[in-house]
Amino acid sequence: MKDNPNSWMNHLPKPHSKPIYDLKVKNWQIPMRDGIRLFAKAWYPEGEGPFPAVINYDPYRSSDFRTIWRGNFFHYLARHGYVFIHLGVRGTDGSEGTVTDEYPLQEQEDGYDAVEWVSAQPWCNGNVGMMGTSYAAFTATQVAMHRPPHLKTIIPLYGTDDRYTDDVHYVGGALSAIDDLAGWATMMVSMNALPPPEYIGESFEKIWDEHLAGNSPYQLNWLEYQHDEPYWRPASLRPNYDLIECPVFIIGAWLDMYRNCAIRMFENLKAPKKLLMGPWGHVFPDWGYPGPAINFMPQAVRWFDHWLKRIDTGILEEPNFIAYMRETSGRESIPQISSGYWRNIPTWPIKDSRKENFYLCSKKTLKKEFEGSGCDNYTYFASVGMGYPSWNKTIAFGGDYARDFDDTKSLAYITDPLTERIEIMGRPQVRLTFSATAPVVNIVTKLFDLAPDGSSDLITWGVLNVTHRESHTEPKPLTPGKQVKLDIELDTTSWIFKPGHCLKLVFAGSDFPNIWPSPSPAENTIWWGEEHESCLILPVVPESDPKAAPIFGDIEMPMDRYTSKPKPTKSRLIYNQLEDLTTLEFSKGEVGGIPEDGVEVVFNEDSVFMVSNKNPAKAELKSKKDMQVIKENSKARALTKAKLESNDKDFLISYDLFVSVDDVEKFKQQWSRSYRRKLV
Repeated sequence: MKDNPNSWMNHLPKPHSKPIYDLKVKNWQIPMRDGIRLFAKAWYPEGEGPFPAVINYDPYRSSDFRTIWRGNFFHYLARHGYVFIHLGVRGTDGSEGTVTDEYPLQEQEDGYDAVEWVSAQPWCNGNVGMMGTSYAAFTATQVAMHRPPHLKTIIPLYGTDDRYTDDVHYVGGALSAIDDLAGWATMMVSMNALPPPEYIGESFEKIWDEHLAGNSPYQLNWLEYQHDEPYWRPASLRPNYDLIECPVFIIGAWLDMYRNCAIRMFENLKAPKKLLMGPWGHVFPDWGYPGPAINFMPQAVRWFDHWLKRIDTGILEEPNFIAYMRETSGRESIPQISSGYWRNIPTWPIKDSRKENFYLCSKKTLKKEFEGSGCDNYTYFASVGMGYPSWNKTIAFGGDYARDFDDTKSLAYITDPLTERIEIMGRPQVRLTFSATAPVVNIVTKLFDLAPDGSSDLITWGVLNVTHRESHTEPKPLTPGKQVKLDIELDTTSWIFKPGHCLKLVFAGSDFPNIWPSPSPAENTIWWGEEHESCLILPVVPESDPKAAPIFGDIEMPMDRYTSKPKPTKSRLIYNQLEDLTTLEFSKGEVGGIPEDGVEVVFNEDSVFMVSNKNPAKAELKSKKDMQVIKENSKARALTKAKLESNDKDFLISYDLFVSVDDVEKFKQQWSRSYRRKLV
């Protein structure tokens, strides 16, 4: 790619740290205010200090898994003159204590104590930052809310500001399914049961036994709190954005599950801030998929240099919002590289942006003006969703049968071919007059770009449990047959609609396997016309110039210091026509290692999700997570089997954990609970 003279990224005007340091790896046990010690693994630059420090704080085991998955960026920052510390949360890896939930107040206070302990060490210059993806982005944000005096800045990649509305547990008031129990909750039961590192010394067996006896599945808490209750608030920044006073460099992505939070945090934070929104899913920008991956880590160094080393790198003189403008790839599956280009955004909201309405009209069309009045109906089918999957969109694809099924069991409205280009960025909205024959229903809304050749791109989507139409805290059942007004927010996105393409707006009662089915069969009606005002509202922005796009240059961070190899992902849809059951079988795995420590890890996942169109209250999701840590003289294995099932009144959940050393049983435990369905 040739240099673009209009791009600030071509000319980094001020000096920034260089990768000149050799490293040592050190292991520490950091004391908390109550005497508990947290395990920390540090990548330590050899040279004349003191150095600033950067902390990644999560439960993902620096002794093996987290180092393999993220060690390349730990190593990269340390070589640039930062003591990079992976801190294990209480009750995980080599940290003492127990853990029964994600993001408790105790965990936040521990993060505060760790920041202050690190800042007081003679090798530290007193300036500490936090950085990490997903869980570590959450903890960076949460610890910053407590304002440790020596926490000078954070870089959260793919984190949330609201644990209820934007996490893997509930979406639009509907219960998450495959991303929750199968995607994460079961993994954490196995991961938290694996042994601490042997090199912590005499306390090895004591800490492991303490973890096994005291830790429990996090999901037992989440099903207790099905609405937006006080339980979710202490670890949620929203709406108290003024709690954060340190500078924040936010990283988001249009295909990541936390995309809404990135924009919302940027809009509401008062502290110095910067936002980068890429085209990827939940992956690090330097190996972002779908691409283009970018040379992100030098920008992280420049940000930390400014706030932790007091080096003027010029980063604050540059646009504080950079986003990827996406456009059609001409294919129905996710391409390796997203079509589009980067855009500098000097102000947000973008100057001269506007709302543009497309009204639902007769013959299932979308028009710029009202046309007639009437209504359209669709039947709720619990198995709609896999044809155009929103769940894990970077790896899950629907086949021809699934697409045909979704098309025939959904309600779609389509524009005429566009006569001019439309660019959007932000959250599209849908306003509806709606009625249903059941008291509890979900509406799933998906927006597509329909190309002249018939191919389509799923741009964005939204889910609303209609009992949450007025409030996530106090849901109200529908009165069957009674019209209600709905405002549905679709997830934030960017997109370029080209002339000749059509907009396609689709409604269904489910998003299998992304959300749990609502319990009752239902006939749903959407009313349109001037008196109903049902419409799609697009956040239209002025056209941008690809020639002014920032250029990031070739990726500099070595990717081969720590490696893992994913096993091929397999998925299969099974249709039982006689009983009208649909089953998704899904499996994936990964193998990796840390050669210098003689450690190999193996991770296998298998999930099966069954739903019924005849009786949608009856659904069952089973997941198995098999995690192994293999060393020269031992093999530790944690195998967790979990099952979540429902009927018209209750959720029933069970976990079965089996831990072995060299194939000999060390520990086993079962948990089972039932929870009343609360308008879910």
